[in-house]
Amino acid sequence: MKIINATWEKRNLGCDAYEIQIERKDLKNFSSIMSELKKQDFSGAYVTVKMPVGNLEALHALEDDGFRFMETQYHLRKDLSDYETPVMLLPYVNKLERVEVGKNRERWQEIVDMITPEMFTTDRIYLDPLLPYGTSCKRYKNWMMDLVEKSGVRLFIVKDNDDVIAYSLEVWDMDKKVVNGLLGGVFEKYQKEGYGLLSWDNGLRYYKKNKVSIDTDISSNNQAVFDVYMFFDYKITKQTYVLRKKFEEGRNDSIIL
Repeated sequence: MKIINATWEKRNLGCDAYEIQIERKDLKNFSSIMSELKKQDFSGAYVTVKMPVGNLEALHALEDDGFRFMETQYHLRKDLSDYETPVMLLPYVNKLERVEVGKNRERWQEIVDMITPEMFTTDRIYLDPLLPYGTSCKRYKNWMMDLVEKSGVRLFIVKDNDDVIAYSLEVWDMDKKVVNGLLGGVFEKYQKEGYGLLSWDNGLRYYKKNKVSIDTDISSNNQAVFDVYMFFDYKITKQTYVLRKKFEEGRNDSIIL
């Protein structure tokens, strides 16, 4: 088990935050894990637990202690070596252009400012009844701007002529020939214009051209985008339960909601 002081989350959530990573080997003696957690001083903190799926005894022990189940995270991968654009999209294959945004804070900020709260309504932070509206949007924006200068992180936009209709934030590991998709989507203004599958295909053709595979994560709350991943034949490689608990200020009891 790892207990990480998520100092970067305090500006987003307005309180101390911790992330607890539980490994499969920890599940063999989960009572000792629970005992260790009870010893921690999480007063006033927002605590997230991530654990392997499949052990309901451990999951229920956390729930009995006040942690709330938020989602299952699906970890997905797609090998692009034999990718071909679906037939239904072929008439539109050249409609969109994928452009990389250089390492320029002002230009990144312009793209970040286009992100609106209603772009990510299935995000666990957006859905959490303990957190105010707009928290998840602020969190994503701060996260993106923190990564401007980070090596390997690249920001792309997808354009239809002069209109910027989507973006994708990615980590490129050329040693492993893998791209990790961190965050992306069609901007709210264009979400009902049929750009979803087109922008996805645009990215997949770009990855194939660069001879890389794509890794990404998605929440079980996000059925619509999960269906898109299945449409493009991504494979689930791992699943993770995610829970959270908000502790009362000055005590280790939780705020139940």
